[in-house]
Amino acid sequence: MPIYQTSKELTKFGLVGISAVCVDLFVYYLLSQFISVDISKALSFLSGTFVTYNLNKYWTWRQTDKNTTRLIWFVVLYAGSMLINVGVNSLALDYLPNTEMFISTKTDAGELVSRLAMKMDKFIAFFIATAVSSVFNFIGQKYWVFRGKVEVEED
Repeated sequence: MPIYQTSKELTKFGLVGISAVCVDLFVYYLLSQFISVDISKALSFLSGTFVTYNLNKYWTWRQTDKNTTRLIWFVVLYAGSMLINVGVNSLALDYLPNTEMFISTKTDAGELVSRLAMKMDKFIAFFIATAVSSVFNFIGQKYWVFRGKVEVEED
């Protein structure tokens, strides 16, 4: 039963994480066009954190009580996680080659015209940082923030 419960929690955590990562990536890529990459990453991480807290609290960990202490623990956990995330992102950008992916089309005259250019190093760094901080977050949430009584669902 504990393995089943943990696998179910991990699945829910993963689905919530995918939602939060989509928010994080959208905000990061949008803001990084206008402000510094590190500030963009911090703000995008905070956006994803808001999604994560609410979905994980109510759905993954089934905690419906209003617990200020738990919220403080979550903020502390995610402050550490944000430092890890921004640091790993920055480190990855330092070591990854500055590459771009171009999507081009041919004109009627046969010339190639670039329609879209995307910096791939930002995406790769983003996903490396997200993976590292996700492991830290799951362990922190399961064994520290939401370690209280979890109701077991009947399937």
